[in-house]
Amino acid sequence: MKSSRSIELLQVRPVLIASVLLGLLACVIAGAADTALRSVRRAGVDDVTTLDPHKVGYPGETTVMSDLFVGLTTLNAAAEVIPGCAESWTISPDGKTYRFRLRNALKWSDGSALTAADFEYSLRRALQPATAFPYAGRLYLIKNARQVARGEMPVEALGVKAIGEREVIVTLEHPAPYLLELLATFGMPVPRGRVEKLGADWSKIGNLVNDGPFIAVEWVPNSRVRLRRNPNFYDNARMPVDEVLHIPVTQPASAIRQFQAGELDFVLVVPPEQVTFARQTFGAALKVEPGLGVELVAFNNKSGATRDVRVRQALSMVIDREALAKNILGDTSVAAYGYVARGTHNYPQPARAEFATWSSSQRVERAKALMQAAGYGPDNTLSLRFAFAANDTNRRIALVLDSMWRRIGVRVQLLAKEQRAVLADVVSGDFDLVRTQWLSGHTDAMSFLERLDGEAAGTTMNPSWYRSTVFDRLVAAAENEVDTAKRAALLRQAEAAALADQPAAPLFYYIGRRLVAPRITGWTNNARGIYLSRYMSVAAK
Repeated sequence: MKSSRSIELLQVRPVLIASVLLGLLACVIAGAADTALRSVRRAGVDDVTTLDPHKVGYPGETTVMSDLFVGLTTLNAAAEVIPGCAESWTISPDGKTYRFRLRNALKWSDGSALTAADFEYSLRRALQPATAFPYAGRLYLIKNARQVARGEMPVEALGVKAIGEREVIVTLEHPAPYLLELLATFGMPVPRGRVEKLGADWSKIGNLVNDGPFIAVEWVPNSRVRLRRNPNFYDNARMPVDEVLHIPVTQPASAIRQFQAGELDFVLVVPPEQVTFARQTFGAALKVEPGLGVELVAFNNKSGATRDVRVRQALSMVIDREALAKNILGDTSVAAYGYVARGTHNYPQPARAEFATWSSSQRVERAKALMQAAGYGPDNTLSLRFAFAANDTNRRIALVLDSMWRRIGVRVQLLAKEQRAVLADVVSGDFDLVRTQWLSGHTDAMSFLERLDGEAAGTTMNPSWYRSTVFDRLVAAAENEVDTAKRAALLRQAEAAALADQPAAPLFYYIGRRLVAPRITGWTNNARGIYLSRYMSVAAK
């Protein structure tokens, strides 16, 4: 006869077995669900240093911010402005007052209400001196923004006002047809309660609350930022992707190898020397299109030998841009003699440097004369430091430029550094020459000319430390001009004035070279090179 203890065990054992089986089944289902995620793996050009949209300072970080946050406006797959948190807006006849109407029942990722007051607070925070937002200058078109950023006015004086829960009024210093584009990238909201309660820790994984299509679930520096779809995002129901991995790859050649191995779905930058290989290997997956950007060498206009305009003119003048473009890009047509990229809206006939039509021998002779007038020659050789982000393409460009500058007796010390170190040199003013890119923050000419704004001297916005009362006066006049043609004419004069000073030497116009895996079906090329993950349609893996 079985004991009561044995009977009890026999009764319990089936329950235990069933529980174990259910647990195993749950694990299998969870695993299947995880493997069924529609996941996009994209290579980023910068390792993310922050998830706070008001602290970002690198282009690669703004890409991640656009996945986490949505402003009053946002961009579609073609990088065109569409409604974001605002469902509509009206513009006053003088172009200086924008009235935004928010969508109904907007929410933060934690489910709490997102209201007009959040945008008022966030734009004020972005411009507070204590925030030190690297891109604050992009918002100076808002009324009193400069004075607020300088600490000369309280944040309450900023031209942003919340009316009730669903209306935001933005008042500008001058008409700015590009405001809607700027707000889509640099006008992100942040949750006031979290920021004020947690301080700098508010943007850490586990604390971060945001309003965009994805939430951050993992951040491993130098490895990846993992995002998952945000169920409280207003357009979540139409999202064709569940997960995004932003993977920083500082060496483009490494990104290509990972793409070839199937470890990446999207590579933003293919170096020119890899184009032939990529075309032969990947075929239609390689996308090559003109972009809105310009590659340059920025001179230190504040100190050192390059403070002398004659030295800057000579260094820029002696660069054979056609030879450089052919050597680096295989395309002489992209040689740049101006600061505003081709294809910029409402800006026909951009300015060009005076020496653009001179022969090579004319340029060299004139450059030698300028150097001699500045006190340099065989008996007084000029030596300069040339810093650039350490990658193969930049090194090739530096070597070609070095050989060209040697023709006028200039010796250059080539300094390959991490991008952050180069930017630190710029901010401290401890440099002679640095390689830089000006990529459009919007499709207006001001996206490039603002890089020469004296108020932004010594920041990543104005790396040359250039200041010119003539340039600033012409830009100010253009900003207050409503007529499109007259405005363009004033901006062209401003660009011409800057080109005469050569605070930076334009090299060639930007060419976008991407790798897009065939499994991505929602990718749309655009000149701005902005590709929001929320539009990328992928098959589950």
